[in-house]
Amino acid sequence: MAKKKAGSTKKEEEIAVLEYLTKVNRPYSATDIFNNLHAKYTKGAITKALDQLVKDESIISKTYGKSTIYSAKQSLDDVPSEKEVRAMEKSLEELAEKHDALASENRTLDQVLAKTRSEPTTDEAKELLEKAKTENEQLKEKLEKLKSGTVLIPPEKRKRANDDFDTYRQLWKKRRGMFREIFKTVTEHYPGNPSELKEELGIEEDPIPFEQDPLVN
Repeated sequence: MAKKKAGSTKKEEEIAVLEYLTKVNRPYSATDIFNNLHAKYTKGAITKALDQLVKDESIISKTYGKSTIYSAKQSLDDVPSEKEVRAMEKSLEELAEKHDALASENRTLDQVLAKTRSEPTTDEAKELLEKAKTENEQLKEKLEKLKSGTVLIPPEKRKRANDDFDTYRQLWKKRRGMFREIFKTVTEHYPGNPSELKEELGIEEDPIPFEQDPLVN
């Protein structure tokens, strides 16, 4: 283990991290150390402590891709062999790959969680389902009435429409009679053909007799 530099004072987090790495004598990522210390300190505090320990040369770090691995410095009396170094490097690479895979999985789970939170709860889904069933039944009932030829106009609206029709029909009858009387008087001594005069003036009469109106039952 590297000796503490004179004049420096390590914080509790730094001491805990250094003691842990020295004890296990294995390389770990900041996340692994945070989890292995059972979240006694925040992840931010662990990361800050690791950075300071690297700066103080109390531990060493090595970056693989997006991951940084930390381990305790080895004493000169315990220098690993070339085989042990290769094994450690392989272990570091495996840990880095594991870290990247876990980070990717964590991002995926975060996306799934966000999507799940945006969807309706079970109670809300039940309420929406009941509402949809009610609307479906109403539409089904309306469709059946349309298929059977049932008139869907409310009775009060139908009565009002019939009353308006009768009123306008009587008014039409009255005005039609007035026009015929006036036109007959005006053309009584007309030398030409009254029908041709109507055509010249652009007057068009309803060819359907009042009593034969197809809209009247």
